[in-house]
Amino acid sequence: VDYVTVLRAAEALAQEGHVSLVETFAERLARACMADPRVTQVRIRIEKPEALAPKACAAGVEIILQRP
Repeated sequence: VDYVTVLRAAEALAQEGHVSLVETFAERLARACMADPRVTQVRIRIEKPEALAPKACAAGVEIILQRP
C-alpha cells in the first residue's frame, strides 16, 4: 500500500470539516484504508498534542481493524 494514498485519505477526511473526536477520525481513516481489498489489517494511532494541557501532553487513540 502506498503511504501517499493513506496521506491523501487523511487529508480528504480533514477537508470534510471539523471532527470533534480523534476516535471518529481514526475510525474513518481506518475504514478508508480497509476499502482497498489488498489491506487485511490496519492500525491507526492518532495523538492530539496539548488537547488536555497542562494536565497531559496529548490525547490519543489507537484503532485496529482486521478482515475476518
